[in-house]
Amino acid sequence: MKANIYIYIGGLVIGCVFGALLFQYNSPPDTSFVSKWHDLKRKGKSNGGSEKATTEYNKTDTNHRFMLSVLRQGRLGNGMSQYSALLGLANLTNRIPILNPGYRDLAQIFTISTPVQNRLESNKTFYRLGRKAPDVPLTVEAATQALRNISQNVMLEGYFQNFRFFSPVSKKIRKEFTFKKNIRRQVSRFFKHHNFTEKNVTKVGIHVRRTDLNTPSRMAQGFGCPPPTYFINAMKFFRNKYLDVHFVICSDDMHWTREHIKGDDVTFVSNNPPEVDMAIMTSCDHVIISNGSFSWWIGWLCRGTTVRYEQIPKYNTRLYNMTSGGIWPPDDIYNHYVAIDSDE
Repeated sequence: MKANIYIYIGGLVIGCVFGALLFQYNSPPDTSFVSKWHDLKRKGKSNGGSEKATTEYNKTDTNHRFMLSVLRQGRLGNGMSQYSALLGLANLTNRIPILNPGYRDLAQIFTISTPVQNRLESNKTFYRLGRKAPDVPLTVEAATQALRNISQNVMLEGYFQNFRFFSPVSKKIRKEFTFKKNIRRQVSRFFKHHNFTEKNVTKVGIHVRRTDLNTPSRMAQGFGCPPPTYFINAMKFFRNKYLDVHFVICSDDMHWTREHIKGDDVTFVSNNPPEVDMAIMTSCDHVIISNGSFSWWIGWLCRGTTVRYEQIPKYNTRLYNMTSGGIWPPDDIYNHYVAIDSDE
């Protein structure tokens, strides 16, 4: 009798469990989240577009992190500054950094971790955030405050040639700007070909930029080109400091450079793409730089002494104001900066 009762109760339990599972399996999925998006999208269209819908949709998801991208402008050095600012500001404001197709060249040169999107998601709208006027820069403080107040995906616009944008993530930036193996192999072949592999030789890279900066208008803006005496003084600084020093020179005006920078301890580098020139320069023990973002990144990535021209940027010029006077970072465990004048 008791056995029959236990069998009866066990059957009821099994039946209830099976029925619950069958009901759950046949129940329609919860589409309230999807429906909410479609309702918001229709609401946005009725109000003149889908931008408002996208913003409101983002607000409904408490776990959502807004995206941050940056418009690509300029050449390699500018792109590196923009990418660094992107990572720095994304870190400060807890946003997801993404890259648009304009940054494919960086992905081919460096081992960057941020993926390049073939196209930004069509259902995502981006608020443009940039400088208020050509000579009024977007400071780190203003950008951070704006990004924390904007409940939307944001597209940064500007050159961001200021180390303060990425100083909290500087270690990450150095890792991001590791040259890919094919470029490192070209650098190794160059040094072996010129017998620079001996440990007792101190290699000093010199970057000379002139062609697009050596005009009256650019010089008035605060860019300009260092005169020959700057490079002569900078080379004297290293010759006095090291017994066996050799200079490796890259330039966009090799005719001028060969005419004004001479010596038995000089090797000129030519016919390379910009990324290989940069890799050669940053692989030297120390560097002498001129002006421009390309030269700036050579100085920052080199793990040694960076000699810079003391008169760049000139106070109260456009370049000085655009960068808030913050072109040159302080010394750290990797870099030591030395400012040298031209005596002119």
